[in-house]
Amino acid sequence: MTMRFLWAAARKDFCRVRRDPFSLATSVGIPLVLVTLVTLVFSGGQAAPQGRLLVADEDGTLLSQVLTGAFTRDPLSKMFVMETTPREEGRRRMDRGDASALLIIPKGFQDAVFQSQPAQLVLVTNPAQSILPSIAEQTISIMVDGGFYLQRLAAIPLRSIGTGQPPSDATVAQVSIAFNQIGRSLTKYLNPELIKLELNVTAEKRESQNVAGVFLPAMLFMGLLFVANSYALDIWKEQSWGTLRRLATTPASLGALLGGRLISLTVILSGVAFVGVGGMRWFANVPVASVPLAAIWLILSGTAFYLFLVAITVHAAGQRAANVVDNLIVFPLALLGGSFFPFEMMPDWMARIGRFTPNGWAITIFKSFVAGAAHIKDLLIGAGWMAVVGSLLFLIAVRRMRRFL
Repeated sequence: MTMRFLWAAARKDFCRVRRDPFSLATSVGIPLVLVTLVTLVFSGGQAAPQGRLLVADEDGTLLSQVLTGAFTRDPLSKMFVMETTPREEGRRRMDRGDASALLIIPKGFQDAVFQSQPAQLVLVTNPAQSILPSIAEQTISIMVDGGFYLQRLAAIPLRSIGTGQPPSDATVAQVSIAFNQIGRSLTKYLNPELIKLELNVTAEKRESQNVAGVFLPAMLFMGLLFVANSYALDIWKEQSWGTLRRLATTPASLGALLGGRLISLTVILSGVAFVGVGGMRWFANVPVASVPLAAIWLILSGTAFYLFLVAITVHAAGQRAANVVDNLIVFPLALLGGSFFPFEMMPDWMARIGRFTPNGWAITIFKSFVAGAAHIKDLLIGAGWMAVVGSLLFLIAVRRMRRFL
């Protein structure tokens, strides 16, 4: 008789969930939506600013290509998309704000540099941007300074190269002697080294962690708390519908009714747990050492949360008061116990306190199952503690429910 009634009570709850699936979907869906958004926001890697550099190369020489080549190599190639364009078109695009900067290399630029003559580069920047135009300006300034010092050190060889005529044997010898003299003049600075810098960098070993691996456990336990809270508040719906009063006219007990609810909740939590842990492992790419142990721990935790909340709910003065009391308990527990924000994001003192809350303790053990630091022995010990405390909460809830009859 008792087993038949347990199944009938569980089937009744299944039928209610089937007729109103959105209440359960909301409890589970909110945490999943939150963790999906957080993962999408933070899992894109390190973002680098990227802009467009327009180049009007009217010289078309080797030196002009060397000047713009700096923007085709890392790290500048990750910041700028370089595009060649005529001067007039570049001006029009800059007026529309289509690029970060426009570099104009005038005709005769290489000849002027080789002949130690003045040469002018034009850089037009976008006033609506600040970072990328400044980077382009600083890069070109460095290259211009380098060209200035090259002119001072190698004026004679550069003038010989810039004639555009095939060099004679005497010119080749003169250029070779000039570069040799430059090398010797720099030797006193380079050999031996006047300044020697030694760097000993001790890098902190930090393992890159999947963002979903940090947030998903917290969000799963938030979902468990929401489902347990919704299921606990259903006791008052049963009372308002007269289910408990009709139960008093049958041989069945309140304990059997509550046991049937536990069965239906366990089945629902099983689906949530295996989908949640499976999603962590195969969709979010979070390494899970043991999917079955982690899922079983979620089921046990959700059942314990339900017994904890239903024991509190039945002591309220009415349905509205029960809703207020449960929310006053669930949300602070979620905040402090690592179900809204992971312990890794909390101050140390708050995380230490949060791990002593029921859900904080359960999350900590769950992460151990995910990481492979906990095994079936730890599952049995935790299940034993939950069974002892849950039995006490079950008796308290049943005893208090008798006042509904």
